[in-house]
Amino acid sequence: MISNLLKIITFIFIFLVNPVSAQEIWRESFSIAEKGVWGDKDGSTINQDFSGISTWSIDFADVKLADVNDYAKTVSTSGGRFECRDINGEVVWKSEEINIGDYIEVNIQLTATETGGGANEQNKYLKAFYKLDGGEEIIFGINGENYGNWGSVLAEQDNIKGKTLQIIVYMNNHYSADKVILDEVVVLGEEFPIIIEPGDILINEVLFNPFPEGNDYVEIYNISNQQIPTNKLYLASRDKNLELTQIYPLSSERFLFQPESYLALTKDTNGVFPFFDIKYPLCFLQMKKFPSFNNDKDYVVLLDADMQVIDELSYSVKMHAPLLADEEGISLERNSFTVATNIFLNWHSASTQSGYGTPGYQNSQFQNEDIIKPLVTFEPESFSPNSDGYNDEYIIRYELEKSGYQINISIFDAAGRFVVRLAKNEILGTSGEYKWNGEDETGQCQDIGVYIVIVEVFDLYGNIYRYKDGVVLTGILE
Repeated sequence: MISNLLKIITFIFIFLVNPVSAQEIWRESFSIAEKGVWGDKDGSTINQDFSGISTWSIDFADVKLADVNDYAKTVSTSGGRFECRDINGEVVWKSEEINIGDYIEVNIQLTATETGGGANEQNKYLKAFYKLDGGEEIIFGINGENYGNWGSVLAEQDNIKGKTLQIIVYMNNHYSADKVILDEVVVLGEEFPIIIEPGDILINEVLFNPFPEGNDYVEIYNISNQQIPTNKLYLASRDKNLELTQIYPLSSERFLFQPESYLALTKDTNGVFPFFDIKYPLCFLQMKKFPSFNNDKDYVVLLDADMQVIDELSYSVKMHAPLLADEEGISLERNSFTVATNIFLNWHSASTQSGYGTPGYQNSQFQNEDIIKPLVTFEPESFSPNSDGYNDEYIIRYELEKSGYQINISIFDAAGRFVVRLAKNEILGTSGEYKWNGEDETGQCQDIGVYIVIVEVFDLYGNIYRYKDGVVLTGILE
């Protein structure tokens, strides 16, 4: 990580050398006509229609409309605009709450127009206000108040800073031959420059050898404290000359990758979802194009918009657990965020119990730094598998200090006769559990009595940890 001073200097340099052009955040052009309120021939009824309108609303409690020619509504004139004609009172136009938290130099513009000869400032006006983060109303700095015969002006407010913005416009016109018009309400802003440093996002899991009907995926983790737009990120590989190749954007649209969250990238979720336990489908992002990663070895490269490397993994099939008969459909998981990405021992095959992959959530091999050696616990002391909801299963829980362990679990009766094997050389995650429902390997319910549980946890370096427990089966399934 660079120093705070260097961060500030870098920010100023990027901002001055690469200014961000203003872009449209929100616009209302009133292109849908006949939305609002109007009078009736009976002289008292107020008709209204706001169907299909979700971005703005009006308050018209103080308005009196004598006939059908009196209104505060949208019209098709000039491509669409909001007009007030002989409304005999004040109508308040309000925008929805507009999210501006990701922008700087926010500016509001709207066109305020009047026609006709009425000049009484008490009943012919358009006043433009705004609210920030639900606070007090603030008048526009330029042409915010317009009374009588002002013609047509552009009302503006610039340099707005906040998270949410609402625009409020007060309009009145008591003249039947005049109109007060609101049109082209636009919010502009410059997208806040985001500096993504190497290591702000980490490659956390990779499936590079899927089943024949499946697809590759790459999971990344936002370890920074900032929201990062996905349209500023790219996924790539390297060719035989180690030049970047197959450089594809994560998305063309601007989605915010939240701090301390996971994002699984793939070409098609239909090639991932059927094969894994998908706990959080919303943590997936389908890319229009996805790099073709080799099944034996390759490079996974995450880039920013300037093609600078944020994180990179050089993987090999040799990083999988050595005792695997086949690596197909098994992902590689990162063990620790504090260990460098390309440290060989910082990666391991996903556990058997996880279904050999955890896309979109914490890895099964995530390192537990509070454990110094394998910890295995058993509960309860007795169980009754009779489906009454109380102690129906016997549970064996484990916590490990690192990845790389495998497990065998066997159960015997009191006479030493083999009953069932719950696990045989299964790849463990760093935490998990196994359950016994009181049946043998054929699914036959066992008799009431005492049973012996033998657990063996081992790694490929000759470390073996053995655990033994006794449990009483006090009921049987019927």
